[in-house]
Amino acid sequence: MLPFSPPRRLSAFGSLLLGLAVACASLGALSPGMAQAQSSATVQGRVVDAETGAPLAGANVQVLGTQRGTSADTDGQYRVRVAPGDLRLRASFVGYSAETEQLRVEAGETYTFDFELTPGSTLDDVVVVGSRGQSRSALQSAVPVDALPVGELTTQSPQTDLNQLLTYTAPSFQANRQTSSDATEFIDPATLRSLPPDQLLVLVNGKRRHKSSLVNTLGTVGRGAVGTDLNAIPSAAVQRVEVLRNGASAQYGSDAVAGVLNLQMKEATNQLTADVTTGLRNAGDGEVVKVSANYGFAVGEEGFVNVTGMFRDRARTNRADGNQLILFDQSDFPNGVAPPSGFPFAYPQVAGIIGEEAAQNARRIDNQILNQRGLERSDFQFRVGQSAVQQRAVFLNSEVGLGNDATLYAFGGLSYKNGIGAPFRRLPFSTSAMPYRASNTDPALFPNGFQPEMNSDVVDQSLTIGVEGTIGGWTWDLSNSYGRNSLDYQMDNTVNASLLQASPTSIYAGGHAFSQNVTNLDVSRFFDDALAGINVAFGGAYRTDRYQIFSGEEASYRNYGRVQLIDDTSAASPQLVTRDTLGKEPGTQGFVGFRPENEVDRTRSNVAAYLDTEVNLTENLLVTAAGRYENYSDFGGTLNGRLAARWGLLDGRLNLRGSASTGFRAPSLHQIYFNEVRTDFDDQGQLVNIGTFSNDSEVARILGIPQLEEERSRSYSAGITASPIENLDLTIDGYQIYVDDRVVLTGEFTPDNAPEIVDLLSEVGAQNAQVFANAVNTKTTGLDVVATYRLPLPTGTVELSAAGNVNDTEIQALTIPETVRANYEGDDLQGTFFGRQEQGFLTESNPESKVTLSADYQLSAFGLLVRTVRFGEQVRPGFAQNQTHSPEWVVDATASYDLTEAATLSVGASNLFNNYPDEQVFGNSYAGVFDYAPVQQGLNGAFYFARLNVQL
Repeated sequence: MLPFSPPRRLSAFGSLLLGLAVACASLGALSPGMAQAQSSATVQGRVVDAETGAPLAGANVQVLGTQRGTSADTDGQYRVRVAPGDLRLRASFVGYSAETEQLRVEAGETYTFDFELTPGSTLDDVVVVGSRGQSRSALQSAVPVDALPVGELTTQSPQTDLNQLLTYTAPSFQANRQTSSDATEFIDPATLRSLPPDQLLVLVNGKRRHKSSLVNTLGTVGRGAVGTDLNAIPSAAVQRVEVLRNGASAQYGSDAVAGVLNLQMKEATNQLTADVTTGLRNAGDGEVVKVSANYGFAVGEEGFVNVTGMFRDRARTNRADGNQLILFDQSDFPNGVAPPSGFPFAYPQVAGIIGEEAAQNARRIDNQILNQRGLERSDFQFRVGQSAVQQRAVFLNSEVGLGNDATLYAFGGLSYKNGIGAPFRRLPFSTSAMPYRASNTDPALFPNGFQPEMNSDVVDQSLTIGVEGTIGGWTWDLSNSYGRNSLDYQMDNTVNASLLQASPTSIYAGGHAFSQNVTNLDVSRFFDDALAGINVAFGGAYRTDRYQIFSGEEASYRNYGRVQLIDDTSAASPQLVTRDTLGKEPGTQGFVGFRPENEVDRTRSNVAAYLDTEVNLTENLLVTAAGRYENYSDFGGTLNGRLAARWGLLDGRLNLRGSASTGFRAPSLHQIYFNEVRTDFDDQGQLVNIGTFSNDSEVARILGIPQLEEERSRSYSAGITASPIENLDLTIDGYQIYVDDRVVLTGEFTPDNAPEIVDLLSEVGAQNAQVFANAVNTKTTGLDVVATYRLPLPTGTVELSAAGNVNDTEIQALTIPETVRANYEGDDLQGTFFGRQEQGFLTESNPESKVTLSADYQLSAFGLLVRTVRFGEQVRPGFAQNQTHSPEWVVDATASYDLTEAATLSVGASNLFNNYPDEQVFGNSYAGVFDYAPVQQGLNGAFYFARLNVQL
């Protein structure tokens, strides 16, 4: 029985499904008793396109200054209950200019008011994130915010998951699928403004979302950081994504250093939308089948329940070609190459170290063995490309009125994702990884090596329940949000080499989990009679985090050749010593399992309080100020603030804006307590077992690594928004972000430069050691530009957009603790502690610029979307050297046709012309295995698709 068995996973599913069911049942039970209060009035009507008169299903109707609001149904009809008196009612819809109307209503009466919205740009969309006051358009906001219409983009765009969709539409956002990188293949690390994934805060309906349980420890984007699994949320459940491109720790707390992503979930009722997408790569692999459906129904007078389901099946790709690796142990052949402890392991290395004749001889011996065994070199091909992923997910968003101007809401989701990745292939040349002795000439188990597979289950669950309302003019919101992410490791087609031919080939290697619970109270009020309007908001939060590591079965980590013996040869009296009797690598090949000593169950809590004010000094001058204090149970308190302002000129057609803020990021529990042994490349490009030791470990103590502290940041931005001519909107924002004491994963300490850790490394089967430390101060400088233009034509309309980001991160200081300096015994301390590759992954993980140009043409039933993305120059810190990858242009195209009023067929391509990044130089390619690095647009090539959308 596995320690992390399927029944345990089903229990996680059941607990969340039970919570969702209880939420739905509560809403249903409450609805019969929700007769309209006599102290309220009702406003109803329709929201339509001003040019065509077509209903705008899903349009948002909000009572400004309150939490009251609703969405229009399929006929564009809305109905909302309001408090009597004067009010302002705003209607908005993605791609249309919002309208606000002043109304006076009396208790017990029903009023009808229709909105006719004029098509506009997404920059004119009303945004929520970044402000606790009156909703404003992105053009009127004091800080830069993008409003991305995900509901529309998922119909048109070739991308099939939320990460890729944002990558191709938001220039400052980047997420690349990784390869041969353990579980990072299943949770794409996402970044904003080239800062690590853990400096991007994700909200859902304005509530903090939990992080993943995975910390990225290999040579990938976000090395040493913990991100949020955005793909756990079905894109069909999302109405839009708001991207706040500004430091916001003073408003939202830890992690909001680069900015905030706020996912606004769908609220539509009496409408079914469904889609089926299928496609494949130009190379004939990477097939995708995705099916999703969204439906909402009304509850009571104004309530709703909106449910989304999604199934996605993504096949793996393989971009590995031939390689120059030595395949077999040649020690029994004249002048053959014997398995070394170091170089050489490839023909070119043999040529460089011994000579070209020796290299040719090694190739001849390999070919001879291939012929004897009836094999081809292609039988030993590695797997390099995206992993196979099959995912099922559901999401619920709901709300219902309670009377007395109060509303109960609940939302949450469940995602189950199974991923199958490919660690490095084990070749028979690597005799220490083979489950047989050299004397065994005919082993039954893997005589020709093997390709390990990592078979992981990623379970993500979340549930938020809250009540909001208005008392005496004050709007209040009390909520509790719970989220949990877990990931386990089942290794297949692998061995524990120290068990020789008795080794199982499927071994459970353990797992980890992270959960978060947040209780929030938010209170606000808009004083419209003070100056030109003042909004005051305050509140607090209490959060608990829990991080766990579960051990695997014994075969996943133990070295069965390591035994205790009595040595009576080297001392006056016999001694009990430990010896490795087999010379085999311990644990599962491909991913060494978590040992009982690695198990972790740690928690911490923090309490926060904030004050957030927005003062309209005049109709054209807005000044905002926010402050937030947080106190963590493990490292103490931090106080942060933000100032921002917007000055409107030329009747609002030109706005100047700017902000300054301080921020912080608490070190994650993962970074403090994560510990493991993994297989990866060392600084010489060799596969070795590298131990990652926790910040409180004995290894960290011996090396002199201090206790982790919070990262501190200072952010500055200045920009303009403009609407110089009709239908043209423009935003330009420059920024500078300083982050001090960044928590990083160090380079590798070895027995040569830290001899005191030799025994500790030997105990866990590791050759090298690395730890987390506060080590680096950085400065990030950049510029964001977004422009949209709506061009009416005699035959149809074209929506044109251009957006770009230029970004540069540099290391201003590298701080090596004095205790580490004192304990180090090598001659390259900086190279060991945080060397070329580590620095490169921190500062060069993303292209230095990205530009997106798109044209969306609509003519009656026909639509055409053409988008081109320029990924700028990117430096990749490879095994042997830093390599500069030249800029790349990628073209997406989608053609769609309305088969009926309810059905639309779309066909198209992402990366239409099958463009790849520059090939890696040989020294970075692991002797030709990795032709391409996962940079810029990625290494998978063109994707061609067909999609059927249905709306009923």
